[in-house]
Parts: sequence; structure tokens; C-alpha cells
Amino acid sequence: MYDLDAHVAELYDQLITTTEDIALIRRLIGPRKGLRILEPFCGTGRVLIPLALDGHTVVGLDRAQGMLSRAKAEVEALPPEVQERITLFQRDVLREPWPADFDLVILGGNCLYELATPEEQAQVIASAANALRPGGHLFVDNDHMEGELDRSWYDPPVCERVFPTGECADGTRLESRWRVIWYDAPRRLIRFLRQTRISLPDGSVVEREYIQQKHPVSAIEVTDWLTGQGLTIEHVLGDYEGHPYTDSAPRAIFWARKRDP
Repeated sequence: MYDLDAHVAELYDQLITTTEDIALIRRLIGPRKGLRILEPFCGTGRVLIPLALDGHTVVGLDRAQGMLSRAKAEVEALPPEVQERITLFQRDVLREPWPADFDLVILGGNCLYELATPEEQAQVIASAANALRPGGHLFVDNDHMEGELDRSWYDPPVCERVFPTGECADGTRLESRWRVIWYDAPRRLIRFLRQTRISLPDGSVVEREYIQQKHPVSAIEVTDWLTGQGLTIEHVLGDYEGHPYTDSAPRAIFWARKRDP
């Protein structure tokens, strides 16, 4: 979706402006300075850049060139000493190797929702664990949903004005809708036909259509994946304020440590 059109990254930055998760990551890091941090699915750098400004060395991975191009433009506006602490790679995290030897890996902002199956999500957790130094931490942040796929995902079966929808600075306008074409509620799988209409400033119109599958993860699944990789779960939080996770919490946020040899 993020390489559908270069303007999608601009609309993403218009929509996703929260900083509460960054504040939580900073609290979990505590007084430690100069960490080596990896963020797969780094997008336009919303999380990565503030951590670099804090003095950490950060590496971002993303498959979408449109998102990385916007991130690079943001980085180029930073002071030179901060730019030197940021490295960005275009990479398919399922099919290409990850860099290693990190103090912290961040799987934030519902990034696991960008993957189609629990098998792919478990693979990313395994790759994140392998990228950590002994004693390093993994941050995993998702919306909280347990049991079967929530009915709101497939009823109504058609939704208008979904992301990416909006107007960009150059006058380009995107309008998107999706239609559910299949779901398996017990397995928490759903597939959409997504359609986007791109109206350009010169009056021309481009239509895009593609199929996307999602698997909203559960806290139980993430717990199993983390412990299966030998990670010790130190905290499970239910919101960005740091309250403990409960069955009714809006989020399921994990802070897990890679054991020393």
C-alpha cells in the first residue's frame, strides 16, 4: 500500500502524529545513552528520528520506497551530527537479512498488522530476537484483541474513506475504500479488496486496486513467540501511560529481554 503513490507517505504523516509511544519507549530505555537501536517498518521516521535526537544510533528498515524517501528528506534537515547516527535501508524483512548486534529492536505502531499471517509475524519476532545483543530488549506494540476476529473488522463489509484518503500539499487528492472479500474469524484472518482513486492537480485521475490480507495479533500469540525465542518478558503494558496489561486494555505492549549466554 505504501508504494501505491508517493503521496501516501505524506498522508500517513498527516494521520499518524502520536508521540505517546515514543515517550513510553524513552521511559523504558531510562537513563541509558548511546544505544544501538533497530526499527524495522520504520516508515517516515516518526519513532526513529526522535531517538536519534536523544543521542542513540538508529537503523531503519522499510520495504516501501515512498516512505523511506520521505524519511530521508526529514533526516537531511537534521544537524549533521544527528544525521551521522541514522542509517536507512530499503529491505523486505521477510526475505532479506537483518543487521545485528542491537541493544533495542522496536516493532511499534501495529507494524505486525502489515504482515498477512501469524507465520510471517512469528518469523519477524524470530528475526528481531536474532538481531539483539545478549541483554538487549525488544519492544512490541499492538492493538489489543483476543479471541475471534472482532466483528467490526468485517461488518460492514464495505468501508469508504479509509487510509489513504486525503489531500496533499500539491493538491493531489486520494480517496480509498475497501471491501471484505474473505475472512476466517476463528483464525483471525481477513482479506480486503482495496481501491484508491488518485486525482492529480492537472485533472487526470489514476485508479489503483490491490488485495491485502491481515492477521490482528493477540497477546497470547506474542507471548508464545517471545518465549519461544528465549526472551524474558519483563513488562506487559496496556497503554502508553504504562499501566499494566489487563483483559480490557486498549493495547498489548511487550518489553522483553534477550537472555545472556
